[in-house]
Amino acid sequence: MIDGPQSADGAELGGRLLTLVGDRDFQALAPEISQIACDHGSDRSAFTEVVAWIVTTIADLIADPASSVNDAVDSFISVVPVVHDTAALNEELPAPAEWLFTAVVRHLQSRHRAGSDPPPPVPADTALMRMQALVEALLWLDALLECDHSL
Repeated sequence: MIDGPQSADGAELGGRLLTLVGDRDFQALAPEISQIACDHGSDRSAFTEVVAWIVTTIADLIADPASSVNDAVDSFISVVPVVHDTAALNEELPAPAEWLFTAVVRHLQSRHRAGSDPPPPVPADTALMRMQALVEALLWLDALLECDHSL
């Protein structure tokens, strides 16, 4: 278990969570996600930092510098159904997944326009939505890594 939300930065916490997902250690993952999702007292909360790291990492995995934003989004769309065990991406995702999907797409668009990192995505509204979004993000990132993408 992490010592506290402020004990590590987003990459360290996100990497720890991703390792637990990769190991399928959901018993250890649940309390860590809960603690991070409930730390929402500041603009740079652990949740915001972890989600910003995950969004950036997903974008790095799917964005070929020579390709367009549309190509990157199409690459991302191809992995989302794998996580949800469906044949194709449905028109509507659950609210936390839709929020996360939008955060990744906006990050990709801003990188292509400005060439710099945007501010981190705005956190989801409730602790439950933050937990769901964090789980979704970790599953998507894990699936991307398993699909032979590499940093």
